[in-house]
Amino acid sequence: MRVGTASIAIVMALMVGACGDKASDTAQSNEASTSADTLAEALGNAGDLSISAKMIETAQLGTALEGADSYTVFLPVDSAWTSLDTAERQAIESAENRPQLVAVLRQHIAPGYVLAADLKNGLAAKDGTVTLATMGTTPIKLRRNGEVISLGTGSEAPRIVGQPIVAGNNVVYRIDKLIPPPS
Repeated sequence: MRVGTASIAIVMALMVGACGDKASDTAQSNEASTSADTLAEALGNAGDLSISAKMIETAQLGTALEGADSYTVFLPVDSAWTSLDTAERQAIESAENRPQLVAVLRQHIAPGYVLAADLKNGLAAKDGTVTLATMGTTPIKLRRNGEVISLGTGSEAPRIVGQPIVAGNNVVYRIDKLIPPPS
């Protein structure tokens, strides 16, 4: 994956802005809808992310996401998963297709801890568009249009919905659709 210097600078600025002492972290995390010690706990408390929680478990990514590193995770709400064709969703959920599920989920995970205030500041500083590296093959391009933040381009791009969840050393953003695979 080739990431441009400007993209790296944006990611670094967002990550540096998210770092700080515990007092500032606590003040910033008050913007989140919930806070939990672990990602599994947070997803268990969020009624609209139960399918994403199941997918993380099926993909066996829970241990990695609970490790020492910090991640910003864009998880589809349950209605995004249920809008998939039944056969497609069952194929994604099957143990035989775990590599494909891991690839899909990695596209939804960015390294680092990016709170909503940091994201808002980054978007304001960069004329409404920032790029975050992902654990997948392609970076995520976030765009602000008024109060809506989309992940990608076009009217069909996934959008952030609701407030983020701070879960241990991770931040979870709910999105209304799956991030499409790279073309």
